Amino acid sequence: MDAFTRFLSVLLLGIFLALSLFAEAIAYTEIFPLGPGNTWTYRDLDGELETLVISRFVEKNGIPLVEAYYDGASPFYYILSAEGVFRLQPASGTTLKDLRGNLTMLLQWPLEPGQSWQSSWSDPPLSFTVLDRGPVKVAAGNFHDSIKIGYRPVSSPIYQGYIWFEPGVGLLAQEENNNRTELFSYSLSDLLSPPEMTISGDKLARIFQSPGSVAENGATGTLSRLKELLPSVQFSLFLLLAFAAFIALVVYLNSGKVEMDLKDDPDVQEGEATLASAMVREGLYEDAAAILQRLTAKHPQWPDLAALLGRAYRETGKLPEACLELKRALTLNPDLSKARLELVKTYLGLNEPARALDEVETVLSVHQGFADAVYLKGEVLSAMGNNDQALEYFREALKINPSFNEAQKALERLLAEEEG
Repeated sequence: MDAFTRFLSVLLLGIFLALSLFAEAIAYTEIFPLGPGNTWTYRDLDGELETLVISRFVEKNGIPLVEAYYDGASPFYYILSAEGVFRLQPASGTTLKDLRGNLTMLLQWPLEPGQSWQSSWSDPPLSFTVLDRGPVKVAAGNFHDSIKIGYRPVSSPIYQGYIWFEPGVGLLAQEENNNRTELFSYSLSDLLSPPEMTISGDKLARIFQSPGSVAENGATGTLSRLKELLPSVQFSLFLLLAFAAFIALVVYLNSGKVEMDLKDDPDVQEGEATLASAMVREGLYEDAAAILQRLTAKHPQWPDLAALLGRAYRETGKLPEACLELKRALTLNPDLSKARLELVKTYLGLNEPARALDEVETVLSVHQGFADAVYLKGEVLSAMGNNDQALEYFREALKINPSFNEAQKALERLLAEEEG
């Protein structure tokens, strides 16, 4: 291997590693899905219920804020940064126009056991540590990959409380001072979280922290400003490196010394899978299916690809093909609840409600409070002619998520049929 070939190999490897890290960072944001319409209902030890709702996105000083509230109380905000997830609790009397309050970094990527971080802008400053990952059981069901985080005041060696997060679901439970609140039910919309901001916690604190709440000397302020510059410098370096790799690749390929099929590169294929997933979310099912067909042929062992292809097939009316792909996905990973619910819809499309009922019951046996599954059981019961029971499940789905449009329409449809 000559010097130029070695240089090209190292350069391309660096580019693909950078892209992989970027894709991994995007995946971290799915640990706490913050799309509008998402709701989580929590139950305390006294049986009292409280619902967290993601209402909308707003913007302040060019920064996207995720507005949320508990049971109609005053809103608070989440901020999604490349560092992690911040929570902003507005000070009393402030409005969006003059928004100020207490800033806390709840999560910092990557969330691996042993990782620690400090939220130095909180009042009081808090320290967080990822303690463990594993199965957790709460009222909403059994979860297999929960991330347990302990938190405490920076000045104390003793944990004040614990929180649990499940990737793709969000906050499962919180314990503090022998009080435990856990997830009772939840509903996740198809709307996406806002894009990450490349912004540091120090800058967010200067924008949103209440005046006088953070004592910051000149040296700390200078250091904070230097830290803010780092992401932009890293991004510029990445662009420069990518451009250099492109030029080197063009020159080398034109030299006739090598033929490369980038479609066979694992990193490129992972990028295509991410693109296909985005196409499915945007409703571009036929285009997504074309990509997924090729990827599943190369990677028949990847259940997520089979599940995506199954959904694309179902949405384009290819129900037998959808059924085969979804069954294959569930054979590879029986815990893919979304794939199983897609199979329920497919069976309904094939006029096989008995099989659909078996599948939706399997999901509900694990995730009792999953609004999507509750609603689909109502659809299955309706298809079987059990309208009275179907009405109960539609009402239950709306109780879990009052903004569940499909459940509302199904309820109104059945009530109209009864009146007619």
